[in-house]
Amino acid sequence: MESTRKIIIAISGGGLAGAAAARALLRQPHLEVHIYESAPEFSERGQSIGLAINAQRALKSLVPDSGNLLSRAGAVPMNSTRIMIGSGPHAGTKVIDLAEENPGYMMHRAALLHELLEPIPRENMHANKKLVAIEQQPHGLTLKFEDGTSESADALIGADGIFGFVRSYVLGDNHPALKPVAAGWAGAMNMVPFAKARDTLGPESFKINRQYGWVGENGLMIHDLINNGEMVQCIGTSVDRNPSDDRRKSINREYLETVFAKWLDGPVAKGMIDLLIDQEHPAVYEQWEHQNAPTYVNGQVCIIGDAAHAMTPWQGSGAAAALEDAVVLGALFAHINSPDDVERVLNVYDAVRRPRTQRIAESSRLTGRILSGIDETVGLDPTIMHEALKNRWTFIHGFNLDAHIETAVQNLKNDAK
Repeated sequence: MESTRKIIIAISGGGLAGAAAARALLRQPHLEVHIYESAPEFSERGQSIGLAINAQRALKSLVPDSGNLLSRAGAVPMNSTRIMIGSGPHAGTKVIDLAEENPGYMMHRAALLHELLEPIPRENMHANKKLVAIEQQPHGLTLKFEDGTSESADALIGADGIFGFVRSYVLGDNHPALKPVAAGWAGAMNMVPFAKARDTLGPESFKINRQYGWVGENGLMIHDLINNGEMVQCIGTSVDRNPSDDRRKSINREYLETVFAKWLDGPVAKGMIDLLIDQEHPAVYEQWEHQNAPTYVNGQVCIIGDAAHAMTPWQGSGAAAALEDAVVLGALFAHINSPDDVERVLNVYDAVRRPRTQRIAESSRLTGRILSGIDETVGLDPTIMHEALKNRWTFIHGFNLDAHIETAVQNLKNDAK
């Protein structure tokens, strides 16, 4: 049945996932799309973000002129991700160069979000709209906000992040996979001017635009360039065997020198600690992840991005998965004309996206064990580590997004028969 009115789609959450979903959907003239953000303004937490080749493909599907978008966001192409040994007898040894054939880009998260949001009409973006209730009506949904207002929609896309509200509607308040769990790592981060990083870590690490990952006992240190190469992001992540409920914990130099004690006679730790501690309020942030959900959909409501499948950052795939989610939803909604078909779209989305995203999340968790030196079968042996890592990204980076979309659309058509 064809509808004489537009299908109204609400997106809860104005971060990268929500912005990407809006870009995918707004290109369809039969859809009316609104983003509701709980914060006073649309913003993105965190420092840099990496877009591997699969994320670049998804971004290009959303934004055909993605090359210029990346340039405006200050993205820096990485020659490769070079994994090095950072502690122990093999300290300073190269393990592998990842993604040499299809380099990734590094940029500030806020810059990428700004570029995704820029063309979206301001009347479709609503800040200070914290969603507190979702009510199913005979024909559509009523969304209630903390400020006492309400809106109607034919579909709701929950892009409200790992601690968001919409997941509770999809899974139920008592589901064991509802709340995120501590993944077992905690990381300190800082951004410093390029010259300071080069002087502290040495010029050798900056001859080529390359992301470095230093693997050592119980942790990983990373440095890479963002903001057109003007800034360097530094990360020091360590195993946290006693995680707390605190998302953020203040630290000092002694903390870092303790967790990286076995690294201090190696080539990178002292310099990285100097850079990590050189900020007004140094802190570590717990890594969180979701347990696998049995569904991403409940009726006319779905979840995407971190709201659906928050994963550890070890394979750099959280943003890519959210972009892929958005592209698939956009392709599916392009093939319906009536609100009556929303549930079919969302069920197909769940069927194609959940296996892919949950496989990545599980792989990332295991990769984290290798990259923090705690996988007992690998340890800190560079030869064994090379073999363990060389093919771990193949199913992620080599993903055929076009075929994935074709499968989804064909499933939708088959469901209509």
